[in-house]
Amino acid sequence: MKKLIILLFLSFSFVIVSAQITDRKIIELKKIIHITPLQELQIKTLFDAYTVMNDSILYHIQDPYIASQMSYDSNKKCKEGVMNILSDSQKAKYIRVISTPEVKAKTDAKMQILRETNKYSEAQLDSMSSETFEYLMLEKVVYTRDKFKIKQQKENIRKLKQYEPKSLKESNTREKLKAQGKVNRGNINW
Repeated sequence: MKKLIILLFLSFSFVIVSAQITDRKIIELKKIIHITPLQELQIKTLFDAYTVMNDSILYHIQDPYIASQMSYDSNKKCKEGVMNILSDSQKAKYIRVISTPEVKAKTDAKMQILRETNKYSEAQLDSMSSETFEYLMLEKVVYTRDKFKIKQQKENIRKLKQYEPKSLKESNTREKLKAQGKVNRGNINW
């Protein structure tokens, strides 16, 4: 009887913790985008199943390769499920908000490479920074939205590359040359 009570207590505790994790995810999502009550219910269902599956993998699967594959599949199912529930505008806004710090850091790094050339004024760099940020954000939206649809992701990135800003192309080229030791104090050594 004592074991049954302990088992029931642990099961009940797991349900509460699982619900708290799901509630946190919903609160995070709602801070960024407006979701309908139906979307909220669908997403809660996905997160609950995801949490149960991941706990099951963690505690019951001993082979790390099998556990890794199962975890990947669970993550894929959850993230694709959420993306399928959200509208295109909700996806774009959500990805944009959560990706802004990373894209800003990448943009700053690209602009620092151009700054080292001493070819551009701060006003020019600011303009290039804005267009580079917007382009890198579009890339990030594609990478995140199509994370598990590799073929579609590659095709969309290939199409997007046609619109890559010249400043980003120059920064990427200079970065490669710098890695090869062909740039010294912002000048290219041919």
